Amino acid sequence: MDQALLDWFRTDPAESVPEPAPPTAPEPPVLTPAAFAAAPPGHRGRLLDDYLRQEIGRVLDCPAEAVARDRTTADLGIGSMTGLELRTRIEATLGAAPELAVILRARSVPELAAHLEDVLA
Repeated sequence: MDQALLDWFRTDPAESVPEPAPPTAPEPPVLTPAAFAAAPPGHRGRLLDDYLRQEIGRVLDCPAEAVARDRTTADLGIGSMTGLELRTRIEATLGAAPELAVILRARSVPELAAHLEDVLA
């Protein structure tokens, strides 16, 4: 009999199954409507940029730090379904959101943040 097959028969299935990770509490959003309204106009773009990176990370299941500011949303992996989820999350948090087409065509996170700032104004 093949050695790999013999090793397979000797393996205890319980040994190879990793323990599930404990559930983690969702992070609160970095931006609230009140915080946005209270921010000085020159600081609002940065708040929206950080908020969008956090939400894009949540939609793509990656840390916000992994979301490159200079990449298009398409290059980041935002498609129609994830774009719709992102739009829904933005609207639920801030009360307004850019159109899905704007999200899908954004050339960078700061560009999307600037558009969102116009929508919220």
